[in-house]
Amino acid sequence: MRRWVALAVSVLIGSVVVPVSSAVAQAAPDPVRALKRQLRSEHGVRISEVSRYDFGGRSKVSGSGTRIKGVLQLARSGPVGADFTWWDLPRPDVTGRPSKKPDPYRVIRVGKDVYDDAGRYPGPVPDGKKWIRFPNAHRGSMARDMAQDASLQPINVYDTALMKAVLRCSASTAVSGGFLYRGTMSYRALSRASKDAVLSWTSGRPIGEKSKGKISWRIWTDRDNLLKRLVTADTVGEGKDPLVKRSDTRYTGWGFPLVVTAPPADEVIDEDDLLEYMQTQNEPIPPDDKNT
Repeated sequence: MRRWVALAVSVLIGSVVVPVSSAVAQAAPDPVRALKRQLRSEHGVRISEVSRYDFGGRSKVSGSGTRIKGVLQLARSGPVGADFTWWDLPRPDVTGRPSKKPDPYRVIRVGKDVYDDAGRYPGPVPDGKKWIRFPNAHRGSMARDMAQDASLQPINVYDTALMKAVLRCSASTAVSGGFLYRGTMSYRALSRASKDAVLSWTSGRPIGEKSKGKISWRIWTDRDNLLKRLVTADTVGEGKDPLVKRSDTRYTGWGFPLVVTAPPADEVIDEDDLLEYMQTQNEPIPPDDKNT
């Protein structure tokens, strides 16, 4: 009798243990949950990105672009600081000659304050002033977008609601070291899913219900479901040769300690003060002697 009881107990235990371990092994990957764990105060991520602009397919006469490399400070609300360098990439040289080495531009953002490297400013700058603080509204659509998250990607990967919508529209495939997600979304759907206004990179105006365009993406995640790489094709309008921005961004070092600080105050000049300084540097116009 005791043998039958022991056998029944062992069978019952086995029937409970197997499904539980199987359920754990088959748990679905959750990149959004992994992202939320990284949105912590004074934590950072490293960014490396290349964006290219073409009409339709990749062209030998277009193809100018931008390279970005830097770090991004995160918080629960998303990016709160950035320190990065960017370069203009020249168009492909059809003659085969080497392209001119581009000049680097360094930018620091702390909260809403954005500091541009004064060495790249085309006009006169007072001695000792190494940084120009611009109101972000005066920096142009590309510069404003870049300063937010050291990127020109159309998808804000730090917006968890938007990332949920993106992943719902994606087909996933297991690949070496993680997963690959592929999908496409219209401008209108992107705007509806985003918590913030989405600005057009061609006009600088918000994308609305009448905006025509689409975004295609490939997203790679690692074994911990953290974002490793995002490649997008951002197509504006319709037709045979629409304008396309292709961006390829790599993310490394998630969670490393980071606090982005503003440049020393004595090395900074505000845009308004710089404009006044430039006016004082201009020689006064001679009075009209009625001979012109």
